[in-house]
Amino acid sequence: MDPKLQQLKDIAEKELAFCPAHDIDHVMRVYNLALTIADTEDADMDVVKAGALLHDIGGAKEHFDKTGQIDHAAEGAKIACQILKDLDYPKDKIKHIQECIKTHRFRSDSRPETIEAQIIFDADKLETVGAIGVARAFAWIGKNNAHIYKKVNIEEYIKENLGGKINGRIQDKSKHSVQINYETKEKFIADAIYTKKGKDIAKERLAFFKMFLDRMEKEIDGQL
Repeated sequence: MDPKLQQLKDIAEKELAFCPAHDIDHVMRVYNLALTIADTEDADMDVVKAGALLHDIGGAKEHFDKTGQIDHAAEGAKIACQILKDLDYPKDKIKHIQECIKTHRFRSDSRPETIEAQIIFDADKLETVGAIGVARAFAWIGKNNAHIYKKVNIEEYIKENLGGKINGRIQDKSKHSVQINYETKEKFIADAIYTKKGKDIAKERLAFFKMFLDRMEKEIDGQL
């Protein structure tokens, strides 16, 4: 790995040691998947690589925030600016990398407009489905004392715990569950993905994730 990228990786690893669902392993999976997608697009690889490594750099700020007001994507874009300046990244690339970080979040009204930002968005969203999506979902559930499975009226839940928007911020994480997240996020991932390569991967991963949830529901209900 290029020395600058190694420094970005080291910084990300230090900052993201707080949560197994968003640690350096997650970052590197997003990084590798972003490169796979970028190979099929006309993208600035410097921006894609740095954006992938720093996309969750604001995660600790949001995780430890008690007000619920901090958005790790917006915060991460600010933090990344100084990091990239210190490593002598050109101003124009810093701006584009910040845009990748700021717009990578699903539960946000900010949408990625550049191909580099769309690649980072897709790579990060694909982490929520497939076998790795299942593993990360339960890591998140354990971290936040949430539910493995919880039957709810989704429309009421959106009003009560997502601020009335299906892509709203989760207000009380302990009320959330794996299948609630599927009903409000994962099932829409394929439609949200921007790149053709990302859509192809999403289709296969989403089918596996849904199969797992269907099986889990039957086991919980005592059918299997």
